[in-house]
Amino acid sequence: MSSPPELSLKYSWPNGQTVENNEVDSWELQASRRALRNLKTLLAGQPMLDLLQNQIEVADAYYKDIIARSNGQYKESRIDLKAKGISLAQFMEWWKVWMVELQTPEIKQKVFLDTMVPAHPEHYTLPPYNSGIVETIGEHIARVRIQPCANPPDFVKQYGDPTYQHLPATGTLDDGSVLFYILQEVRDSEEGCDFRLRLLFPAAAPQVFFDEHAEHLAVEFRSFISTAFAWHQKQSSSK
Repeated sequence: MSSPPELSLKYSWPNGQTVENNEVDSWELQASRRALRNLKTLLAGQPMLDLLQNQIEVADAYYKDIIARSNGQYKESRIDLKAKGISLAQFMEWWKVWMVELQTPEIKQKVFLDTMVPAHPEHYTLPPYNSGIVETIGEHIARVRIQPCANPPDFVKQYGDPTYQHLPATGTLDDGSVLFYILQEVRDSEEGCDFRLRLLFPAAAPQVFFDEHAEHLAVEFRSFISTAFAWHQKQSSSK
């Protein structure tokens, strides 16, 4: 019995130069990003919130049920990352500037479109409060307020490694319910800096929360670190 035919594709420019399939994949990714930026620009702010309102309300009820069933217990979603070519000081210099800009009313929408939209496809828009995000969490659309937390609960601190600098925060729903705790960690290494990217979700949440958000953090921080590197290079060249 003969085996079924296999499909293969080969691309080339008119001059005969070969185009690899992974390059075509990159064209598709670039086109997807252009399309998303266009749509998110057109729908920036309240139009996007209006569009997602029903999904946000469904998600709020879903999250509150999970929080209630978790009885104050939280579990870790984490992925680790090693960056070469950028130091802790360089990354944190950009991070602090970016955080201030993201909370400045006159420019926050532009900063969101320039940094948050490219960082992850599921960053939909900014919520109507000073600091937060509308994004996918656990296959639902979350509208969360994110605030720094200088003194997180002891069970959150226990996840930390004292050899790292900690960036703790909380993510809450509109009624103040804690959907997640953030405990990002970063430290210098011989070739750059190391990251431990971590969120703590309610323990009763299904596994998709923990798996997909580790993936989300990996995609997101790859972009943030690349942006910080380019920003620092630009700052250095202008001096």
